[in-house]
Amino acid sequence: MKVGLFTIGCKLNQYETQAIAEELEECGFERVDFSHPAEIYVINTCTVTKESDYSSRQAIYRAKRRSPQAKIVVTGCYAQLEKELLEKLPGVSLVVKQDQKGELANLIVNSFGDHTIKPKEKKKDDEFFGFRVCKHAKHTRALVKIQDGCDKGCSYCAVPLARGKEKNREIDSILAEINCLVKNGYKEVILTGVHIGRYNSAIGRSASGGKDGLNLVGLTERILDNTKVQRLRFTSIDPKEFSDELIDLISKSKRIAKHLHIPLQNGDDHVLFLMKRDYTTDGYRKLLEKIKSAIPQVMIGADVIAGFPGETDEQFENTYQFILSSPLDYLHVFSYSDRKGTSASQVPDKVPPQIIRKRSEILHVLGRKKWENYLEGFIGKNLEVLIEQKRDKTTNRLTGLSDNYIRVLLDGEDSLKNKIIPVSILRREGNVLMGKI
Repeated sequence: MKVGLFTIGCKLNQYETQAIAEELEECGFERVDFSHPAEIYVINTCTVTKESDYSSRQAIYRAKRRSPQAKIVVTGCYAQLEKELLEKLPGVSLVVKQDQKGELANLIVNSFGDHTIKPKEKKKDDEFFGFRVCKHAKHTRALVKIQDGCDKGCSYCAVPLARGKEKNREIDSILAEINCLVKNGYKEVILTGVHIGRYNSAIGRSASGGKDGLNLVGLTERILDNTKVQRLRFTSIDPKEFSDELIDLISKSKRIAKHLHIPLQNGDDHVLFLMKRDYTTDGYRKLLEKIKSAIPQVMIGADVIAGFPGETDEQFENTYQFILSSPLDYLHVFSYSDRKGTSASQVPDKVPPQIIRKRSEILHVLGRKKWENYLEGFIGKNLEVLIEQKRDKTTNRLTGLSDNYIRVLLDGEDSLKNKIIPVSILRREGNVLMGKI
């Protein structure tokens, strides 16, 4: 039986889709591209914005049109919050909430499998939601989930409603998974979760409790000491979760990527207060300056939300000027989106959609300028680049990412794929750099 899988949203979702795919393959399913006909489609949804909800529904409609008789299985954050709505959509056969996600493969086998498909053995109680991966289909870099859930409760965010309380994975399980990925040829591993900066192996484990209570620094040191992964990368880490110890570790290790994503969300202190973010713009700036001083070539990106309820023109201008004068190198801009169940959705003073769109575009332009300025600083220098398995579609050149997350194109043989090599940077073309071996 053929199964196609599709992911909407974050790297955590991408990891979980891969884990589900591997389990389905072990049961006897044949994985096919989502654009191909299949007997079963699995759609892993996101609900961080209204656009995410829309994309999730569109994926369902595409699967239904492609294979009208197929069974469509929906899981993920949108499925957690809107199970009844999704069950009513044409073609949807099964909606699986987050607490059942680890058993999704067996749910599919028991509901739709034929005589060629065998269920997996019951998972051990101490497995972290039953998820593990040993490969990442079509990807050169591998994701490893270390944590799930969030206890912070920002006023605009539905993730705590969809993912629940914070839970942390056992260290031995993380190390075993990374070693499996390294054995299978992966040079770079990305640690992912909802709130990896709050990782603590003694808190909120899915089993009976922790043993050693290591934080993200301790976990990282264990990974560096007990695996041979060549490059380790972090996903998003909140400003309050950066300790001097973590900054020092990143600055001294050649194996930790010099790329950090530190959410800002807004550059006005009153709006940050309304968002229930636990820092000020002054504290955020000082953190970035400290990191830049300790790690000169580091790339720092940030999320920023345009049009939070009640945001005035003056407050938006404060955000613009703060970002303009800050050491930030890259922006991920979100237009504010009401999420049911959040306190921000109850605020009556909403910013009109047309103003939100205008503010978002202004921030997009600013983000592009800061990124281009950052890229210009590497012309004539060398970068360590992990060459990806696929060539650039437009130029047919080799393409890869540096440790500070810069896209680099160069001429070269296929033998360089999946290797980390030094590349001399020649020039910038748009938002990428051109280089040579």
